[in-house]
Amino acid sequence: MNIVIEIIRFVALLTLTLLTALLVEQAMKKRKFKTNRAVQLLMMSVITAALYAFGGMSMWTVKGIVFTLILLYASVQDISTHEGDDFLWVMLLILALVNISEVGIVSMIFGGLVVFAPQIFVTLFTKEKSVGGADIKISSAAALCLGFYGGGIGFMLGLLFAVICKSIVNKRQKQSNEEPFALLPFLSTGLVIGYFI
Repeated sequence: MNIVIEIIRFVALLTLTLLTALLVEQAMKKRKFKTNRAVQLLMMSVITAALYAFGGMSMWTVKGIVFTLILLYASVQDISTHEGDDFLWVMLLILALVNISEVGIVSMIFGGLVVFAPQIFVTLFTKEKSVGGADIKISSAAALCLGFYGGGIGFMLGLLFAVICKSIVNKRQKQSNEEPFALLPFLSTGLVIGYFI
């Protein structure tokens, strides 16, 4: 009987997540973002299943879904326009406030700083604008939400994914490393992984 209840709970959560993802996708389409409904729904299904497997029907699982949806929107916007709306990092800050009891304020502050400091250093002390303001604000707010370990490790993984993928793409398409590219999808991937830490 417990298995049936767990299945019903998971199906209900997944259905609500996918309906929300469809609403987010409609908002992205209205703004002419480059979206792919099948990929987004598949990705949200996999992440919801993973969150449910680790956390069951809990606030941790629901916060993880909200966290992922915010980063999904940010990633698609970065791919489409190379920008990120301010409301995205504000939403992540609000989510961080809800997360204080789980992560701890000291860990959250160090998580935000460990992501913010290197990016602002690169931006201020290099000639090229290699990191955009949206990248800094969104990734720092996400790291604040995750704390020191989840935020720091997630950020490092995201940067690693970006370097590897961009190097492969540049080599195949014979492009220079100076070409601008969307960093938030890579950072978001790493930070979602960091949520599980």
